[in-house]
Amino acid sequence: MTITFYKTNSQGETRYYTIHDRQGSLFNLYCVTTLWGGSTHSGREKVYTFNTETERDRKIREICRSKIRSGYKVLYSFSRKPAYKEMFKKFSIKIG
Repeated sequence: MTITFYKTNSQGETRYYTIHDRQGSLFNLYCVTTLWGGSTHSGREKVYTFNTETERDRKIREICRSKIRSGYKVLYSFSRKPAYKEMFKKFSIKIG
């Protein structure tokens, strides 16, 4: 799963915020990595780890809602998991 948000600030610079669930921790089965900055492939990074899939999914929804509220729009999303596809679709509709 990955979803990338973007927004343009008052100086005309584009900022990106990406969330993905690739395994970023050797010690927890469930994790989410966020990456943000002026590029889609570099910037600051934070890894969240969870004990359950439910906790992980709750955090993903929380982050997505926060980004939408702060003016970000969906640039790209991909998931093989139907629940994520549906969630991304809802966020895209709210923006559009």
